[in-house]
Amino acid sequence: MESPTILKGAIIDSWVERPHKPQTEPLVVLQVRPKGRPADLLIIEVGASLVPDHDWLEDLRENLCHGSPVSAVGHLTLGGQFEATQLELAR
Repeated sequence: MESPTILKGAIIDSWVERPHKPQTEPLVVLQVRPKGRPADLLIIEVGASLVPDHDWLEDLRENLCHGSPVSAVGHLTLGGQFEATQLELAR
């Protein structure tokens, strides 16, 4: 089993996708520039329930969090995206 990875960086873009299947939650997608790797961009996918509060969710929907620091715990998927199991956002 793969051990979790910690990803830290800054939010470049964000959006919320509607659930693809009935009975599932919306998916928050963050485009992040990883700390120490300024030429790279990574996509973090996380269930909306892991976003700290409703205000953050609204700010992410409205793109008001660009440049904000983010820290996520999770793993890279085969498609090269980061699937988070924990998320910390700061302003």
